This record gives sequence, C-alpha cells and structure tokens, in this order.
Amino acid sequence: MNRIRFLFVAVCALIVINAQPVEAQSEPTEADVKISRNVVYGDEAEPAHRADLYQLKTASPDILNPGIILIHGGAWFAGDKTNDILHAKRLAKMGFVVMAINYRLVPKHPFPAQIDDCYLAQEWLNSHAKELAIDPDHIGVWGYSAGGHLAALLATNPKDGLPRIKAAVVGAAPCDLTLVPEDSKILSSFLGGSRGKYPERYRDASPVTHVSSDDPPVFLFHGSKDWLVPPVMSKAMRDVLEEKGVPFEYVVVDKKAHLMTFIDHEATEKSFLFLKTHLPTAVRSSSPK
Repeated sequence: MNRIRFLFVAVCALIVINAQPVEAQSEPTEADVKISRNVVYGDEAEPAHRADLYQLKTASPDILNPGIILIHGGAWFAGDKTNDILHAKRLAKMGFVVMAINYRLVPKHPFPAQIDDCYLAQEWLNSHAKELAIDPDHIGVWGYSAGGHLAALLATNPKDGLPRIKAAVVGAAPCDLTLVPEDSKILSSFLGGSRGKYPERYRDASPVTHVSSDDPPVFLFHGSKDWLVPPVMSKAMRDVLEEKGVPFEYVVVDKKAHLMTFIDHEATEKSFLFLKTHLPTAVRSSSPK
C-alpha cells in the first residue's frame, strides 16, 4: 500500500514538474518585444510628435492584432512616453501593438493641442495598420492622470473620419474639470484662465461632457487616498457612464495615493485584462481576393 501511495505521489510530482516549464515558456519575455523609438507621427519639425512602438518580434503578418495608444501623465506640462515603458512592454507581451506617444505640453501649447496630438497619433496608427498588422477596428487607449484625461476624451469625443476607439482605460484622471473651484489658478496654463473666467472651456475639456450611449467600454481606476486628483473625478465619470448605459468597470485601489496607484500591480493587471477582453487578438486577416 505504501509503495502504491509512493508511486502515485511520484507520478503527480512529475506531472507538475514537467508542466511548469511548458507554461513558463509559453509566456513571451521582454526579449521578445521589439521597440521602435521616436517614430514621427505628425509634424517632423515638432519634437513632441514622436512615439515608441512596442510589438512582439514573433508577430505574424498574417494575424491582425489590436493596437493600444498609450498616453503618459504629468499634468499636461511634464512627463514622457518612457514613463510608461513597463506598461507598454507588458501590453506588448500580451499581443498588443503599443504606440506610446509624446504630445505638446503647456504652457507653450495650451489645450486643445494635447488632444489634437492624440487624434494625430490615432490617424497615424490607422494609416499604418497594414504594415504593423493591426486591426484598425480594434484600437484601444490607456492613460493615467493627465494621460487618463486625454484617453477619456479620445474615447468619448471622437474625431470625424476616424474609427471609434473600442476600449479605454482611464486611471486617476480629472474627468470633470467643472469641479475645480471657479477662482482656482491650478489649470490656468492648461485652459488659459480660471474656470470663473472661462467656464465653457472647462466644460468642453471635461470628458464627462461628451459621454454618450454609443461610447466604448471604459475601465476606471483610482486610489482612495489620491489627494492630487481627488477620487470624485472618477466617480463623476462613473456616474455619467452608468446614466448613459455605457459598459464600465470601476476599481478603487484601497489606501493608495496617486503615484502608488499608477504602479499598483493588481489594478494595472485588471486594466490590461479589460483591454484583452474587449480587444480580441489573433484575428486572421482576410485572404486576398
């Protein structure tokens, strides 16, 4: 009886040992990710019109993969596309073609320069979809903080002539700028003055203003201890999405502040899986006729 039990345990152990390397090998590594730096997506003379592309080296040209526009944060006046390098690599390993962009910054370039650059990036990604093996009808966006604000605008206020964004991740974003006090100067360089002076600018720059029932699914996440961008901003977006019947997920990252939420593994993994769910991969391209 002991011999039988020993053999049973030994066989189970061998199955586990042999199965683990196969599973590990099936997951692409960072070495499998090809990175193309400083691709020009707009005006050659504009230094901000640069993007880094991340995609698997093993990607087949016969397979159409979803694309992701990755938008960095930095209060619209700072930050760089390399801030999101870990997120970009992770998404690329999941099969996405990732376009991490820079964009024009304030105070030299007030709003709407930033969202105009996001539209330019989307146009570029669509026009290069064939060579990048991207399905132009399956492009999503991921952004955090100021980048989340721009991601939300890209999803809710599309540019005529472009395919709609199909899924959006909006992290700790100022989604309702009308909640800023009228006399506050905090966004003056972004919008050219206070909310009391230019209420319509603040309204038009707020993603909540543009939400409609045909918007794509949205993943919202926000730290409960975020004093830089108050959680009420994401709650306002959540409420409008719910009112309009737009599919969404809302994740509160407990006891985390602004920066720690950005690097929170559980929250970001949930956001990546959200994109994976709504943007199918490995869609075969149609055979030439």
